[in-house]
Amino acid sequence: MKFSERSNRDKFTEIVGNEDGSLGTIDIYVPEQCMSCPRIIEALNNLDEYRKTVNRLLAMALGGDKVALVDEATGETLDEDKATKIVCKMAASGMNELDENIAKAQRDIYMLANGCTGPLGLQASDGERRVSVHMCDSPGVFYSGLGESQIGEAVIIERELEE
Repeated sequence: MKFSERSNRDKFTEIVGNEDGSLGTIDIYVPEQCMSCPRIIEALNNLDEYRKTVNRLLAMALGGDKVALVDEATGETLDEDKATKIVCKMAASGMNELDENIAKAQRDIYMLANGCTGPLGLQASDGERRVSVHMCDSPGVFYSGLGESQIGEAVIIERELEE
């Protein structure tokens, strides 16, 4: 299916909301105290990367340019119509998954923000260097990980030389 007809493109633009077919920005509510939370920043960055990937697929599907895909198993180049259909399916699936991921991220943000006053900052110094670490201080995160090692948790680390 190609979106070469103007009426299809107009319908698509009406649904998506942007003339270029992009999904635009991700509209998620983040409470003020959580704006600098490393966990939330990481979640929003992941959503933004996914959105960019979906937008690239949409650009391929709507661009009117020839799409070339290679079958990895056989090494054959798929014909243009088949390749375009595959890219359109991938874009549609990506849009659905992006909507689901946005809804999940919003639920997670509400859960993290419940009872949270903002990120926790810790500092240490050896007299020459100072290291500051900022982490999510949500009660949900704090109590669920109590006494457990947290490997891979999103944190912000600042390193400075002391004067």
